[in-house]
Amino acid sequence: MEQRQRKRLSLQIFTGVTLTWLVLCYLTWIANGCKAFMPFISDFDLYQPGDFIFSLGTFLSAVTVIWVMFELQMHNREELLKKDAKIIWHLLNHSAIFPGMIAAYSCYMVGQIPWNVDGFMHGSYAFDVFYKGIYWCVLVNIVTLRVHWNSSSLRKILTARLVPSLFAIVGLWQMISAQSTVWTEDFDWDTWNSSSHDMMEFCTSSIYPMLNYAAMWEFLLVLGIVFTVFSFMLDLQPVENTESLGEEE
Repeated sequence: MEQRQRKRLSLQIFTGVTLTWLVLCYLTWIANGCKAFMPFISDFDLYQPGDFIFSLGTFLSAVTVIWVMFELQMHNREELLKKDAKIIWHLLNHSAIFPGMIAAYSCYMVGQIPWNVDGFMHGSYAFDVFYKGIYWCVLVNIVTLRVHWNSSSLRKILTARLVPSLFAIVGLWQMISAQSTVWTEDFDWDTWNSSSHDMMEFCTSSIYPMLNYAAMWEFLLVLGIVFTVFSFMLDLQPVENTESLGEEE
């Protein structure tokens, strides 16, 4: 398989797998009689069949995103070498792999530790996914500037990459803001964790309406990161299309 096709395939599989399990989990949540607005993504791990789909999905997303991270890191390295970029750009490109790998591992662990079993560890891994995912988004946006500098495709590619990255940043900010109005210092975490044992009571009620909005922002955050990754499809367009554009210019 040609390298460019392999890289595109990694992006397609990661995005397809992640969106598929998110949709399936949400549909099973609704099918179980739970409220449509709005579960946290981790709530899908509480009850079957969402529990199985969530655990399998986070594992597959973690595995495929590791593949994607290395493919994109090598792609950017090759492009920076072609443009004779200074060492600082290579360091930025290589540094992006570290938050990406941490986010991938944490994604897997989120699927192994439901929040009602160990809320602290689950939350720690979840925020590793969020923060490290956004760090990766920021770094690849910076590297994109150098890779496509003086290119006619810079505006198109940077827009496709920067917009979902900004959605992810806003999603994280708004999610934390909404959560902080409920999860205060005197919040009773033991009662909250045990409340999930009664499925219908937990998933149909809205004791804390602000958490519904926090969950909505979490979805925006996660989708922002996913579509930042998917934006590299523009970098990996078939070579013949790029050549024909060059001839027309």
